[in-house]
Amino acid sequence: MSTVLNRLRQRLGRVTPGRSDGRPGQRWEYKVVQMVAQESADPNDASKRLGGALSAEALRNQFPEHYGGGNGRQQISDFLNLLGEDSWELVQVQQIGGLPLMIFKRPRQLTSPNGLATEGATAPHRHAEAQR
Repeated sequence: MSTVLNRLRQRLGRVTPGRSDGRPGQRWEYKVVQMVAQESADPNDASKRLGGALSAEALRNQFPEHYGGGNGRQQISDFLNLLGEDSWELVQVQQIGGLPLMIFKRPRQLTSPNGLATEGATAPHRHAEAQR
């Protein structure tokens, strides 16, 4: 039974066989991101809710990321590129409740007992933030 589990883990990429020098194989860390679609905010409605204190044009100019009505595909592409710069690789997309759930993985950074990066360690990771 454990042999079957080990083969399954290897196939999923969670554990790779040990190296010939006796050191453990590659380890991975995972990130799960669920995309949520939102309609673009309407600056005319926001202006009305503010009692006309700010015009729709002023809202568009001051908050272009919120009222710009940007290209959704470009936003997703930019988000994926930011994750890629941090060594995250998209390995699977699954639909859950009508929304895409994206699973990413990257090599886990290896550290020595004194806390320093060891051979085979990846570069320090930055946290990619989603852009609106």
